[in-house]
Amino acid sequence: MTSGQPSGGKPKFFEMCLAEPFRIFFPLATLLGMSGVSLWPLFFSGLHKFYPGMMHARLMIEGFLAGFVIGFLGTALPRLLSAPALRPWELRLSLLLYVLTAGLHIGEQPRLGDCTFIVLMLFFGACLLRRIHARTELPPPGFVLVAFGYLSGLVGPVLWLCGLQGWIPGRWLLFGGMLLNQAFVLFLLLGVGTFLLPRFLRLRDIRTMAEERTASAGWRWRAVFSALTAILFLVSYWLEAHNPMAPAPAWLRSLAAIVYLGTMVPFQRQSFPIRTAPLAIQMALLSVLAGLLFPLFWPTQHLAGLHIVFLGGFSLISFTVATRVILGHSGHEALFDTRLPSLQITTLLLLLGTAMRAFGDFSPARPHWLSHASYVWLVAAAVWAFNILPKVRIPDPDSDLSCSARRRRAAS
Repeated sequence: MTSGQPSGGKPKFFEMCLAEPFRIFFPLATLLGMSGVSLWPLFFSGLHKFYPGMMHARLMIEGFLAGFVIGFLGTALPRLLSAPALRPWELRLSLLLYVLTAGLHIGEQPRLGDCTFIVLMLFFGACLLRRIHARTELPPPGFVLVAFGYLSGLVGPVLWLCGLQGWIPGRWLLFGGMLLNQAFVLFLLLGVGTFLLPRFLRLRDIRTMAEERTASAGWRWRAVFSALTAILFLVSYWLEAHNPMAPAPAWLRSLAAIVYLGTMVPFQRQSFPIRTAPLAIQMALLSVLAGLLFPLFWPTQHLAGLHIVFLGGFSLISFTVATRVILGHSGHEALFDTRLPSLQITTLLLLLGTAMRAFGDFSPARPHWLSHASYVWLVAAAVWAFNILPKVRIPDPDSDLSCSARRRRAAS
């Protein structure tokens, strides 16, 4: 029997959330994502009188995507580092700040919402730093990008708020918006991706450097390469903030992403046949790259390219990674290598919604296409939630094992 486990043998839900905060953050993130997407049909149907652009963006970034980020990092990082799990007060305060952030944005208080999100990022970041300080193993080298992403999510809203107050030039405001709305999740995706993709794709004869206790030469090289990639992205955002119509930033981001993924993840070594989840991840990565390249071909449709990144990329990756996490922590890990019809349907619907949303910016019937793309996204999220989220209440049979212990046991 594990510590904190009641005499009946089954741990309470909150106790499971301490070591595995995804159990509470993933459902909340899904709910906030559905709330954020539903704003567009409500607006175009006349039920909402205000233009929901800012509220939609904040609910999707600081609500939907941030919830998946916090749930994943709060679960994975302590295990990867063989560090302690969150304490009860840390989880409660993180939840309170997260829900308060969303509530303030829904209440049409975006500046207070951003301020609360900054406090959330500072507090949860401090929780993660405590685990890093108490670690016995190194994180994967790609997690250097995770650090850049987290800092982008913190610095971005600070610059944005300072710009709104007139304390800094407008280009800094734009730069802050790009850090929050783009770099925050993109850096995390690339950093976590170099650790998860070899497992998703079942790459042959690949050493991921996930269990090293001291930094080897190979670990240092990959960490430095990750840092240089992040710097190139930051330079591209800074250039775009100075000249939004220039093609150089889009070229720089696209090439940096292609070179980084191609160098860090040898896709040619993946095992066949390709199952649903690996295929979904690769389709999502292609969507991200397509969205990054989009402004080079249609420079006046920058927003359409961003939504290709968000819908077909970030949303699909979030649901796919969350599927892996939930199944792996509920005793259903074997299901991840099956067809997973619910993930198949979710993938197809998200890609369809992505195409509809991008086409809408080229069509005179834009409200029609945006509304229908929103409906498709909502159905995709509902299908995924109905089939996958109930398993967050199922205890992890391997809850006492660290991440490295799980891998050693699986290999034996």
